Amino acid sequence: MQLARTPPPSMEALLYHAQMQGILPLTSRCNMQCIFCSNAYNPETCEVFTIPPRRLEEIEDSILWLTGSRGPIVIGESVTRITEGEPLTHPEFPQILKLLRQHYPDRIIRVTTNASLLNPELIGLLSELEVELMVSLNTVGHREQVMGDKQPESTLRNVEGLGGKVRFEGSIVALPFVTGWDDVSNTASFLKESGAWSIRIMSPGFSRLHPLWKDAASFDVDEARSFSQDLQKDLKIPVLFEPPGITSVTPVVEHVLPRSPARRAGIRPGDVITEVLRRRVMTRTEAFELIRDHEKPRVAYDRQGVLYETVINKQRFQPSGLVMYDDLDLEAWFEWERESRVKRRRVLVLTSALAKPVIEDALELRGLTTAVEGVPSLFFGGNIEAAGLLTVRDFLAAYSEIAGQGSEFGAVTLPKRAFDPWGRDLEGVSYKTFEQLSGKAVVLA
Repeated sequence: MQLARTPPPSMEALLYHAQMQGILPLTSRCNMQCIFCSNAYNPETCEVFTIPPRRLEEIEDSILWLTGSRGPIVIGESVTRITEGEPLTHPEFPQILKLLRQHYPDRIIRVTTNASLLNPELIGLLSELEVELMVSLNTVGHREQVMGDKQPESTLRNVEGLGGKVRFEGSIVALPFVTGWDDVSNTASFLKESGAWSIRIMSPGFSRLHPLWKDAASFDVDEARSFSQDLQKDLKIPVLFEPPGITSVTPVVEHVLPRSPARRAGIRPGDVITEVLRRRVMTRTEAFELIRDHEKPRVAYDRQGVLYETVINKQRFQPSGLVMYDDLDLEAWFEWERESRVKRRRVLVLTSALAKPVIEDALELRGLTTAVEGVPSLFFGGNIEAAGLLTVRDFLAAYSEIAGQGSEFGAVTLPKRAFDPWGRDLEGVSYKTFEQLSGKAVVLA
């Protein structure tokens, strides 16, 4: 099916909206060739943008755009349609960090890096400026095969050099069908020994065009999630698996960092946060953000059916030490309730299979009844499941099947994250095309 595409916005507009979300793109240049990288295996009509290293003057001129968000300033994380390369390849990377810290003395600055270009001088600067890292290490034993790393020993020494100097997390794209589970375990242990305070193990995602997608079909998500939980017990630091497989919005604490304000306040893994500031909380995200954003928040929690209350002795925006999965933004949820008029008409929610049980649980808690359907990715195919990678053609295919069963709806909700700020999907197709072809009003949420 041919769908009309809307011309893309200007690069300045793309950068503006990225920075308003706290994301600072620096360059699309990368010094590695990771076998799990999606860029070479996207469908032909997938819309992505590449940028050369941005000039320091350009970044300085646009630095106030970052005031649009209240969270961390994020560098090197692929969360927009601008391809993120290795930030440390930027020739003015140290100057950019100094500029950011000068303008935002109290904001968390977080950089994702493969660590290959770290050196003692740069590590010293990161420590001085209190910059946090997400080290995308992925493997210790198969670095050239998996990442194209020609100097693996040097990269590993760089990671070891962070210990005690720079606060960092580690990330691993789990490829047991390439490296074996032992390498995943060894990589996690190496990260912990090098000083990582947390590790994220991620399920690999491949489109139908990627040569590894059939191998990835054998990847057992439940086995990987159980493996990660066992690692967390052995390493005694947070080891979080993505996607987490959560099926409710219950504000469960996954981990509490040692010697943290939350730990000193008595909160433990498995506790359920019930109130913050004497206000009932519904979701993990709501509880976590209320605690993060307030000084000395009073918190009530449930531990195996017994209610407790405590005060977390922390400053405003200081990390509490709680580790929780992200689920639903409650402010956005209530906005959806108003816009969709779900209390007065029948609404169909189209989302990913991963998000479906979480949304159904939130609906039940709110006393709402509506249809929620998980939509498979036909555009990417393979084992892609994320809601942000679904397209209008995916939603149309799912809606056509549902409508063919005789169901009637007053409106359809599509995931907002599948569209850019101009309402365009990854092919550049507007959600309004769905409205035109389905005859149903769309609410993005």
